[in-house]
Amino acid sequence: MKRLFLTLVLLVTTMLTASAQYFPVDTARLNNAYKVLMSGERTSETEMEFLEAYPTTWLEFYMTYSFVYNEPGNDAMCDMCSEHIATLMSLTHINDTIQCKKIVDLTIGMKETGECTGIYQDYLVGYILNNDELVLNYLSKLRKGHQMQFWQFCWSTVTECDRFHHFEKLYHLNKQKYPEQMEISYTAFKYFYDGINYPILLPHNYEEYKQKYDNRNYKHVFNGYRDGY
Repeated sequence: MKRLFLTLVLLVTTMLTASAQYFPVDTARLNNAYKVLMSGERTSETEMEFLEAYPTTWLEFYMTYSFVYNEPGNDAMCDMCSEHIATLMSLTHINDTIQCKKIVDLTIGMKETGECTGIYQDYLVGYILNNDELVLNYLSKLRKGHQMQFWQFCWSTVTECDRFHHFEKLYHLNKQKYPEQMEISYTAFKYFYDGINYPILLPHNYEEYKQKYDNRNYKHVFNGYRDGY
């Protein structure tokens, strides 16, 4: 009887650990905070609740919104990704410096994986253009490597889009006031704009991935090392 009890405890612990690995962010809290905002209750408190519940790092973002293969029902968060991103970028009742820090920190290290990151990139570029001084001021306090990671994702183009005029506008507006930051941005643009091929993070699930995302217009598809990548 004691052995059976210990076995059950171990099984439950393992299941809880596995769930935590899939969702490091409290998705119930995040979804509830989102619903409150969508109900029209927008205050500094309700927006801060959403901001704090939202993923803070690229890994948290990926694990929260990625589609989980062969797991029925696990695409619910993936389906909410676009709405959550739009909400993150449109918070107006909280300190804009806090919001900016959240967005920049989340972006550092992010890669265009073909999930929700393309949508995030679109909103990110719009956010930067509307808050350029705020973003560049915060970036100036970070290490140059982190700044480079930020701009690498910002200017990488895996899907069909035109970032050149966005970069050109941002560069000419800020090259005098933020010359060092704009030089890093320029270097990232030079090497990552239309020149980066991010691999699929789960290559062993590539065939299933293709079936789900075949309708998307990707310039590059990672199809295994045997193809010369």
